[in-house]
This record gives sequence, C-alpha cells and structure tokens, in this order.
Amino acid sequence: MEKKSTLANIFYNSFGTIFYYGCQWLTTILVVKLGGYADGGNYNLALTFTAAFAILALYNTRQYQTSDVSGEYSDRTYIRSRVFSVGIAFLICLCGLCLNAYSPYQWGVILLYMLYKCAEAWIDVYHGVDQKNGRMDYICYSYLARGVLMLSAFCGVLYLSKDLLFAVGSMTAVTFLVAFCYDRRIAVRFMRKGDPADSGAVKTLMLTLLPLVVVAVTNNLSISFPKYFLERFYGEEALGYYSTVATPSMIVQVGASTIFIPLITPLADRLKDNDRRGFVGILKRVSAVFAILSALAVAASALLGEWFLLLIFGEEIGPYTYLFVPIILTTMLISVNACLFPVCTVLREIKGQLAVGVLGLAASFFASIVFVRRNSMDGVVIALLITLGLQIIIEICCVYRKMIKWKEAEHG
Repeated sequence: MEKKSTLANIFYNSFGTIFYYGCQWLTTILVVKLGGYADGGNYNLALTFTAAFAILALYNTRQYQTSDVSGEYSDRTYIRSRVFSVGIAFLICLCGLCLNAYSPYQWGVILLYMLYKCAEAWIDVYHGVDQKNGRMDYICYSYLARGVLMLSAFCGVLYLSKDLLFAVGSMTAVTFLVAFCYDRRIAVRFMRKGDPADSGAVKTLMLTLLPLVVVAVTNNLSISFPKYFLERFYGEEALGYYSTVATPSMIVQVGASTIFIPLITPLADRLKDNDRRGFVGILKRVSAVFAILSALAVAASALLGEWFLLLIFGEEIGPYTYLFVPIILTTMLISVNACLFPVCTVLREIKGQLAVGVLGLAASFFASIVFVRRNSMDGVVIALLITLGLQIIIEICCVYRKMIKWKEAEHG
C-alpha cells in the first residue's frame, strides 16, 4: 500500500487524535451532568490513579518502534512485548489499589478504567505498525470509530443505569471490540509472514526500553502527584471541581502535541542519514508552529475561558474559573515536555531522560506536599509549574548537547 505524505499523516493523526480525545473530554463533562460532582470526582480519580500504570502498559514502545527505521526488531516482537507490558501494568495497578483506602465501588471504577487503558495500549502498538508504514489514515479511522462508540456507550449506559461502574465497563467493552475487529486486522496487512517474535528478542527489547519506561512513568507521576494530593488533602469533590475546570485544556494539550507524533520517523531518517541540518530544520519548524499555537491558546483562554466554563457547567463552577488560564499555561508546558521526550528518544539520550524523570518526580512530590496542602487548587498549578519547568530545562540541555556533539563529529 502506498505511503501517505508527511503532511497528510500529520493531518490524519491530528484530526483523529483531537476528535478522539475530544470525546474523552466530553465524558469528563457529561459524567458531571449525568451523575453529579461525586461521580465526576470518582471518574477523575480513576483517570488520575491509572495514569502512571497506563504509561507502564504502553512501555514507551511507540516512540522506539516508529524510530526503528533499520528494523532492529520485528513488528511481532513489538506486539508480543505489549502483551507482557499490559499484563504487568494491570497487576501493579491492582497492587497499588491495596495501598489506598478506597471503597469497593471506587475499586471497581478504577479497575475497569485500567482495562480501558489496556485496550488503548493494545491498539497503540498496532498504530505503530501503521505509522511506520506511512499510513496514519488508518489510525485516524480507528480514532473516529472509537470516539463515537466510546462516548455513546458511556453516556447511554450512565443515563439509563445511573451507575458509573456500568458506564466505564461499556466504554471498555467497545474499545476492545474495535481493537480486535479493526486495528489488529489493518496492522496484520503490513506484517511480513514469518517475521520472528521469539522470547529472546522480546526480552531484549523490554530490557532495552526499561530505562525509558522508568522515565515515562516518573514523568506521568510527576504530573499526577499534585491532583492525587489534592484528593487526599481536600477530598474527591475538590478534585472534581479542579478537574472540571481543567477538562477543556485536554483539547489544547492534544492539539499542540499531536502535530509532533508523525515526525518521529522522519527525524529518525535524518539521524540515520546523518542529516543534522534536516533534523534541526524539522525541530525549528515545529517550534515555530508550537509557539503560535501556544499564544493563540493562552489568548483564547483569557478571553473566552470563564464564559465557556459558565456556559457548560453553570454558576456552580464560577468561583474556580480563575484557574483556567494558569491551567492552560501548565498544559502548554506539558505539551512541550511531551514533544521533547521523543526527540531525546530518537537521539537515544537515555541518561538525560533518567535525570528528567527522577528529578521531576522528586520536585513534584515535595512541591505537592508543600503547596497543595497550603494552597489547595492553586497549589496544584504551582507544583506543576515548578516540576515542568525543571524537566523542560533538562531536556533542552540534553538535545543541545547532542546537537553540539553531532556538529563536532561532522567537522572532526
């Protein structure tokens, strides 16, 4: 099958991703409308609690997979490694629940949502096969189908049953259905018959990716810690209000970061061809686009944010709308972090990424303990700004160091 152009792949990936995560965002709004702020708090608790485990399920394979332009590992090796990572992530999530005094109902919601994230992780490795073969239009169609079915199942079941547990279960079921009936079948078309996937190759791949997984999990924990401590210190209702204000920022974050995903393979190609100027050129163009999007997002949130939140959620959310612009700022920093991480992966900057993960996690933990306890929802924003600022500075230093070494090697 003929490959799509890079521009076409960016369009397909951006459109599909924004649509899908827009549907996810709508669930965070409609759960409050259909079930109230208590259900909203429990739903966002599930999102927050499973975030790090979902990253573990992904095992940071996609970035490595799509930058593996030399064919170091076969497609089936990547797929089989995902089976192991999903199982490990679910078991660790279950163990993590044992360390928290949640109710049986909260346990059920969290575990079902974790299954939903496992289904997403299963689909993601198939999307890596599609992307590597230049056909992100198939990824777009998957996002569209899953978004419509997931949102319809969640809202329909919640409306009819008034039970969040059943609603999360229904969205999980339809996601597994799309994974099996569509994504798996599409990816198989690109795989060569007889590609090896022996246990030795799977083990080697998972050991190779382990440092990057540690970084991905610690990065996600560093973002989740402030909201986790908000729920611990002030209860699920406070988390519900904060998460409600923050929900529109999901669209901004996805829209800003999704542009970069299709560029991972072209960056890897430039590295393979020793084309430093081409590599830097891609980074410069993406940075310019990102700066424009960031300015537009902040301006729009300042002008329309309060009006939009009041329109959607009513006067009850009024006392908290002032948080919207600061949350958008943290969202843009999360997007910058999300874009720099795969650049470091393509450059195989492992030690620097470990520093990003470990130092970011420590900064987030201590900043959350101090500022969330003292300043409640404002403290969440402060803790995120401190953490993300530190991580981005380290990542920029890592990329700059690699570029200097690359330039010196060219003139050596």
